[in-house]
Amino acid sequence: MARVEQARKNIKYSTIAYILKITLQFVVRLVFVKSLPIEYLGINGLLSNFLSMLSLAELGVGPAIIYSLYQPLAKKDTATIKALIALFKKAYTAIGLFIIGTGICLLPWLDWFIKGNTVTDIHWFYLVFLLNTGISYFYSYKRNLLIADQKQYINSIYQSSGQIALAVLQIMFLLVYPSYLIYIILMLLVTVSENYAVAKKTDGVYPYLQEKNVQVLSADIKNTILKNIKAMIAHKIGGMTVFSTANLILSKFVGLTAVGLYSNYYLVIAASNSFAGQFFASITASIGNLIVLERNQKKVDIFKVTEFIVAWQALIIVCGFFTLLNPLIELWLGKQFLFDEVVVTWLIINFYLTYMRMAVNAFKDASGLYWNDRYKPLAESVINLIASVYLTIHYGVIGVIWGGIISTLLTCFWVEPYVLFRNSIEIKLKDYFKDYFKYAAVTLLTSVVSKWLYTKLFIEVTIINFVLGVVLCLVVTNAVWVLVFRKREEMVYLHNIARDKFGMKFL
Repeated sequence: MARVEQARKNIKYSTIAYILKITLQFVVRLVFVKSLPIEYLGINGLLSNFLSMLSLAELGVGPAIIYSLYQPLAKKDTATIKALIALFKKAYTAIGLFIIGTGICLLPWLDWFIKGNTVTDIHWFYLVFLLNTGISYFYSYKRNLLIADQKQYINSIYQSSGQIALAVLQIMFLLVYPSYLIYIILMLLVTVSENYAVAKKTDGVYPYLQEKNVQVLSADIKNTILKNIKAMIAHKIGGMTVFSTANLILSKFVGLTAVGLYSNYYLVIAASNSFAGQFFASITASIGNLIVLERNQKKVDIFKVTEFIVAWQALIIVCGFFTLLNPLIELWLGKQFLFDEVVVTWLIINFYLTYMRMAVNAFKDASGLYWNDRYKPLAESVINLIASVYLTIHYGVIGVIWGGIISTLLTCFWVEPYVLFRNSIEIKLKDYFKDYFKYAAVTLLTSVVSKWLYTKLFIEVTIINFVLGVVLCLVVTNAVWVLVFRKREEMVYLHNIARDKFGMKFL
């Protein structure tokens, strides 16, 4: 029960933090596009992706050590926890310094990634982004202890405070003195302040971290960490190639304007992925505790419920995107920032394939199965890079989306569940895909019906019609899901929790 309570607390605070963060990001982006040329929006997306590539230097140290913390935290083994955090500190300090040093060495080649660059001072912008990325590692190792110990809610509170402060400051300066350099310097200052505050809070929650007597880690723990880090190198390369190169490819072969337009859609889509990320960051430590302490059938039951929740969320989001994504962009930024419906549809398909991996990856990471699929991300990254570059050269923006879809279907789509079910949770792969395609079919049909209803009921793009469209999508998706799956064990389980904890009934 303590595990459920911790997960519920984490989800509550993470959801509040998520709503605040996304709302502020949308407001800041609106002020940004009204205050600065669209090329600066492209620069922002390009530099974010470029520095994400440098974060490859982290090499999976974080996830590997976090996984190693689950067991000593469950057993309250403070000696091992202190030793792991000391190792974490050394590793992250070295990583931060390496990123800054390597980033400075790459500075002369920055212009190569930009087709027809007309923005001055881009090298100064890059240096601020570089410092923001590198310095963040100097204190963030303590943040991961809170996450591993099922205290993500503390992290969420500090992140929300930082996001609010940053948004207010950025909006003020954009309105009074619209300078992109000041805009990103504020980001750097808030990053440093937030990480320092979280580190001090962690010291208060775990006072034994201040003790000087730190034992040497056992050979078994070191070997496990090293093995997982070796495997995570491949995962980091794969993740970087798939999720951090789209803007680089668009900038090189299409131009900064395309990056700017793409980044607006990506912000909306990333907001939804961020929601899932917050949800799973809130429960992954609880899943790790479950993996360590519970029998297989309990793990199977919780996995199926988690996958069911993810599919339900995906239905709501996909239906909303399919019906309302372009109206949202038009109301928010204007018609000049729109992609055509074909591009948007492929963006949504790519989103669905990515979102539906969330449950499998949460359980796979909590099980520490980094080594078992170490070759998958390498194959994924090669396929993605080749396909994205080729298709972008020939088809433009839509090509980079197709590249992501192709690489996902050929690798992640089947390898990740196969590895999980073979090594941690005993579920037949065919049963998993049977449920997957049921969920996908319901999502497709419901989205088509919702969009048809919206186009029949609402002709003009107005705020009132948009709000009514949101209500329409919420009502249709939830009604269809509950009706179709009302007799499934997962739905009954969720209904019982809602009834017992919140007094809610929906069956």
